[in-house]
Amino acid sequence: MVEVKEFEGIRPKNPEQFCIKPYDIISKEEEEELRKGDNAIHIILPEGEGEKKYQNAKKAFEKELKNMIKDEPSMYLYKEGNENFSQRGFILTVSLKDYEEGRIKKHEETREKPLRDRIKHIEATNANTGLVWTIFKGRTEIKKIMDEIASLEPVFDFDKYGYNHKLWKVGGDYIQRIKSLFSDVDLYIADGHHRMRAAYEYMKKHDGEEAKYAMIFTANDDEMRILPYNRVIRKIGNENFIEEVKENFDVKKMENIKEPERHEIQMYWENQWWQLIPKEIPEGSVESLDVSILQEKILGPILGIKDVRNDPNIFFVGGDVAREEYEKLVKEKGNAAVFYLHPTSVEELERVADEGRSMPPKSTWFDPKLLTGLVFHLLE
Repeated sequence: MVEVKEFEGIRPKNPEQFCIKPYDIISKEEEEELRKGDNAIHIILPEGEGEKKYQNAKKAFEKELKNMIKDEPSMYLYKEGNENFSQRGFILTVSLKDYEEGRIKKHEETREKPLRDRIKHIEATNANTGLVWTIFKGRTEIKKIMDEIASLEPVFDFDKYGYNHKLWKVGGDYIQRIKSLFSDVDLYIADGHHRMRAAYEYMKKHDGEEAKYAMIFTANDDEMRILPYNRVIRKIGNENFIEEVKENFDVKKMENIKEPERHEIQMYWENQWWQLIPKEIPEGSVESLDVSILQEKILGPILGIKDVRNDPNIFFVGGDVAREEYEKLVKEKGNAAVFYLHPTSVEELERVADEGRSMPPKSTWFDPKLLTGLVFHLLE
């Protein structure tokens, strides 16, 4: 059902130095430090205001291309991991017609400002410079071919950000085998909705063959993980806050701290961890998500936070962060409360996408993040 294809990948000669985190999770402090070196920051987060920054991205990309390796048409296997967890998937290109016709399924809507930024960036560079992370429902046959390829010599093998990164170049008979295995697979966008939509918008204005395809990373859904995406509230002015919460939740102080189960919300407030159990679980793929229950029963009606993307009274912390760090956000940083959630599951993501619906903002934190700069896909 999905058409995948090999492409002439462009790779750096020194990936350990060149490759960095995705553009949308780099802090200002990291950005400033990265700008001192020769790496992908100058391409994915160019300096400048307005249109100037996109021209700077183009110049930086053209400069780097002169010193990069250009492969024959290939696919790639990318494995990222440490002693605690590893994930792997193919880097290849996928037909944007499949995206248009819904065989590459989304679970969130794109927003105008970041979408416009990615469209201008892809127009300036004429390339896919970042990976769209997709998943598919586990396939034993695809795992077997990954095992075969992983027994060969990788073209990249280096450590960065606490993980080992390996990249294998895939050619020969493997390409046709991979194409055949994906011919009856639906894909789900895990991360990179704006990058995928930008590639689609680019395709509509360009006739080149490569413009019909977008570069993706695609993995078995049982070889990836979603970590919590927690909410931090700066101020709570409600005098009867906990009583208001009790209207829709069974509330008790936690004596033994453990990770929350599904439909269990934990809260750090007034130097104490609290357990909040909803009295009723809504039906529906979106409504039953823990992030939705928190939003509809506490953040919106009690705290007045309707637009979580833009309300200054809330911010988000995703990933593997110790509880002590959350406690510090309240005790030492002056915030009012932390809402600590069970992570959204991959099954919940797939259910929402299958129904053509969208999750609330900041519902999923995929970890570890895929490196940017391992390989680029030229669109013309």
